[in-house]
Amino acid sequence: MRMSRNLKTSLILSILLIGLVRLQPIWERNPGGFWNVLFYLSIAILFIWLITKVVKEIVHLVKNRKGLTFKLFIPLIIMTITILDVSFNPFKIDLEKKYGKVIFIAYYEGTQNQATLKLRDNGNFDVHSTGVFFSDYFFTGNYSRNEDTIFMNFDSKTPRLLGDTLIIKGENLYRKKLDTVLTTHYYLGNYKGLN
Repeated sequence: MRMSRNLKTSLILSILLIGLVRLQPIWERNPGGFWNVLFYLSIAILFIWLITKVVKEIVHLVKNRKGLTFKLFIPLIIMTITILDVSFNPFKIDLEKKYGKVIFIAYYEGTQNQATLKLRDNGNFDVHSTGVFFSDYFFTGNYSRNEDTIFMNFDSKTPRLLGDTLIIKGENLYRKKLDTVLTTHYYLGNYKGLN
């Protein structure tokens, strides 16, 4: 059985969109950076293209309702399932778990940038920092925790506001530099959306 051009297009669009959305935790870290903007733009374009194609397909089916066969509905079914999967994730696919379960989270909100620090149950952490002009960085490493003190070992460079030793005081994180305790402007709990 030969696949129709319409079915091939529907399959390719659907596979690309689902792949980009589900693999987001991976491509966000690697290659990361400016590439993230291109990936998010691709997701938006594919999503709009798919919705437009669904509308066109419905119009086509209504116009040709006298000669309907199940084969004509297959592209519409594929695209509808794709849109529902991307929008609601009914199969609960979460590749973020690949990096470990998040057990501690802290946020930073600057005037033109923000960051999220996540400590994971496997002893690893990541800091995702984004800002103006498409600034997008991931910092990773491992950590150990002793009550209110977190000892961090970064894989590469250290973010500007963090250090090797962090101290939890109340709802805020502080960094220890020599014998001085400095604010990191990171806070614990839920994201507040201050800026």
